[in-house]
Amino acid sequence: GRLAMSVQLQHYRGSMLGQTLEDALNELRDQKKIEDTGKEMVLMSYDQVTNEALAGEGILAKPENANLAEWYSRTKVTFKGHLHMFRGVDNVWTLLLTQGVGKDKEGNAVNEPVSVKIEPGNASLQLDALKIVAMQKQA
Repeated sequence: GRLAMSVQLQHYRGSMLGQTLEDALNELRDQKKIEDTGKEMVLMSYDQVTNEALAGEGILAKPENANLAEWYSRTKVTFKGHLHMFRGVDNVWTLLLTQGVGKDKEGNAVNEPVSVKIEPGNASLQLDALKIVAMQKQA
């Protein structure tokens, strides 16, 4: 019902941007520059705007973002790592990839970092861990 929708709308508060916004709002509240109700109003606006921007075609549907839409349509992202945890609850899926154990040329066990590769191009990342949170698109 309404509570489940409210929680789903808050999905992006866990992002770096969402956490930074919440930290700034907490600081303003602690300095008595805003009340809790003001903080919640800002967070609810953030939830709504973020979800609308990323829903469906979102920003890709806007004509001024044609270059972004073209990049998105031809870009492939590949993740490689040990699937440490997978959880799906209420149409929200969480995957945690961690370092895997492989073997070097001599057969010795070695830690293999999580790798992220973006194609076309040669952009890649090597990470200790990667958490992916995905949400089913609402009809």
